[in-house]
Amino acid sequence: MKKALITGANKSIGFEISKQLLQKGYYVYLGSRSLENGLEAVEILKKEGLMNVEAVELDVTNDESVRNARKIIGEKTGVLDVLINNAGINGGQPQSALSAT
Repeated sequence: MKKALITGANKSIGFEISKQLLQKGYYVYLGSRSLENGLEAVEILKKEGLMNVEAVELDVTNDESVRNARKIIGEKTGVLDVLINNAGINGGQPQSALSAT
């Protein structure tokens, strides 16, 4: 079974991508800044019969959160077949791709 990690996956586009990958037979690590929100999204997917999904707390703006998520996922699998970095920043924070961490 192929495995995917999707950041910002508890709502909107990330949630829909998760749903579609699950329907195609992927195992999905559903990344969410809030574990509670991630778990709620997982429950919605499971009620639709999509069982190969689990929430992972992941805030891509926080290096410690990224390391923790990497550790958690790394303990479960040695391979990610797909990484979709869907997480974004909402609102007026001008940033340069060259200077962002």
